Amino acid sequence: MKRYFPLVFAAAVLFIVAGSASAQKVGGFKTADVEAADVQEAASFAIEAQAEKSGKEIVLDEVLKAETQVVAGRNYRICMRVNSEAGEGQDDVSIVVQAVVYVDLKGNKKLSSWAISECGE
Repeated sequence: MKRYFPLVFAAAVLFIVAGSASAQKVGGFKTADVEAADVQEAASFAIEAQAEKSGKEIVLDEVLKAETQVVAGRNYRICMRVNSEAGEGQDDVSIVVQAVVYVDLKGNKKLSSWAISECGE
């Protein structure tokens, strides 16, 4: 039995290391279908919230990429091309932005971030 102890000990250590490695991946962002209803709803919410905050009209052109993260609710990280109203005397612009929308367990939404990005490139 004593000669098997190092083998059993090594297997136990390997099991613990493998378990902790997978634990680091849990909760990370995972690719989502850009056409999924919940992704489209989160994108629409992000646009409405940013338009209200900026006081400018913003229109969704296309969702380029989407990811979700399960937390105490769900985060949606969405890369999208939008058309935004420009300043007075300027042409409207088409930009790529990355937005993060948090949806809590009750379905309440919050725009966590909105930034011009190259995420669709």
